[in-house]
Amino acid sequence: MTMQRITIIVSLILFLPVSELSAQRVNSIGVEMPEDAAPPEHQRLRFFEMDGTYMEWFKTIYKRSPATNLISEPLVRQDHNYDLVPAAAKSWEATPDGNTWLFHLRSGMQWDDGRPFTARDYVFTFRRGADPDNAYDFEWHYRIIKNWSDVVGRRLPVDSLGVEAIDDTTLAVHTEQPVPYLPFNLIMSWASPKHAVAKYGEEWSTRAETHISSGPFKVTEWRKNEIIILDANPMYRGSMPPLLDQVIIRVFSQSAVPLMLSAYTADEVDMILLNGQAALGRVKSDPVLRHELHSMVNFVTFYMTMDTYNPPFDDLRVRQAFAHSIDRTALTDSALKDVGVAAYSMLAPGFPGAKPEVFRHMLPYDPERARQLLADAGYPDGKGFPQVDIWIRTHDYQATRLPAEAIQAMIAEALNVRVGVRVIERKVFTDGLNNHEVTLALVAYSQDFPDPANLLGLWRSRGRHAWHDDTFERLIHEGNEFMGPPEERYAIYHAAERRLVENVGGIFLWFPVEHRLWKPDFHSPTLQPNRLGMEVWSNLTWMNGYFRDTDRDAADQPRNRGLWDWLKSALD
Repeated sequence: MTMQRITIIVSLILFLPVSELSAQRVNSIGVEMPEDAAPPEHQRLRFFEMDGTYMEWFKTIYKRSPATNLISEPLVRQDHNYDLVPAAAKSWEATPDGNTWLFHLRSGMQWDDGRPFTARDYVFTFRRGADPDNAYDFEWHYRIIKNWSDVVGRRLPVDSLGVEAIDDTTLAVHTEQPVPYLPFNLIMSWASPKHAVAKYGEEWSTRAETHISSGPFKVTEWRKNEIIILDANPMYRGSMPPLLDQVIIRVFSQSAVPLMLSAYTADEVDMILLNGQAALGRVKSDPVLRHELHSMVNFVTFYMTMDTYNPPFDDLRVRQAFAHSIDRTALTDSALKDVGVAAYSMLAPGFPGAKPEVFRHMLPYDPERARQLLADAGYPDGKGFPQVDIWIRTHDYQATRLPAEAIQAMIAEALNVRVGVRVIERKVFTDGLNNHEVTLALVAYSQDFPDPANLLGLWRSRGRHAWHDDTFERLIHEGNEFMGPPEERYAIYHAAERRLVENVGGIFLWFPVEHRLWKPDFHSPTLQPNRLGMEVWSNLTWMNGYFRDTDRDAADQPRNRGLWDWLKSALD
């Protein structure tokens, strides 16, 4: 190499702007962007959601805005492997007796109006959730907190709730007994600002002008049933400062659902949730869209529940006969093709502690066995079997009608029993279920938090199912208070789930498959296949996701490569 060439290269290095040599591109709030990120003006994610009235978690979940989890900070979050990761709390642990969990918060956190955000804000938040005057519609989720039920029932004052701020950065949550899963329960702990509630009342979270954020994004604009615009929050001091500069939610009302797939193909949105087999079929046949399709088994279980306290389902043999008469493979190959996978137990594949493969052969499709069991129960060839209907809920109608009719036909063919299918208004259905007045129903339940205590605890006799088993109750109680290693605790729940399946507390049918489309230039570490091989759009995706720059060739741009690598190639 000539001295002249070396001199030229050294001169180039000396006169390159400092920003070209050392500084990385940052977004609007100063977060350093990955080397392959598109310019900040392109860091804008657009998607659809149904609109709500309030943008506050502890006001309502049934009338809430879809942005709640982005503009408020929870104590903890979960990643795409369903493990807990820090949020407002940087660490947490239980006291030796297991009756208190301590959450150690980050110092220096603040609301987007500059006020300090501390443990005392969480005390206010939980008290607001339990306050009977607030009439929170999800309060039952937090009844593991000491005195919660008594506060809700007006038997104790709000300030007796078992949540206290030891200091600004230490929150203590007390329980009546050891609760090993409490941190998972508090994934849903998005904070409410006391000063905003005091100033604006219930209206504080209904419009952008009065809203105050503690999360990665803040509300910039909200036009009801039209659009919500969230900007990266420059005052955010939590664990997950976002890479995106802006989130745009095209909100709609229940009566005006948009054509989502058409909007996606027209590049009006960047991510959609596919609904229905027709849309899925169109995507799979499209040479471009099929490569943008991502699927995962959802933690929702569809099952049939029966009144086991009264005839005919008080007889185990009848329940077994109905279970053996249902061909789940045929169901998922027809009515549920590509949108459901067969379920033989309550916990879906990938759910913490789940071992669904163990239950696959416990109550398989076996029409001959089904007929014999029904005959042994006193109903040979279905004779004398009372008229029963499968109840389905109005709001589940689209997901359950065809499967219910398929199950109706399977029962008729296998057992010579004619069951009806009735669509029941939601409140009537729910009241009937809770009061144990429903003979047979097809219903779904979605996990509230990723722990067996949630989905299996649903089957305790004090809940909505007309089924009781002493062994199951004992095992669930033991698992719910076991503070030892998670795997040992999961083994207890596995034994309980086996008892549930053996005793046919319910007939488990399918787990829905969720299908999403997102643009190929959108990237997030948490969108990579998780330990089960599924691509999960988790809460972290909104924060660590970003758009890649697909137009530039990184190899020709020294600022996007190590200086030595660039210099070496230049010298070569």
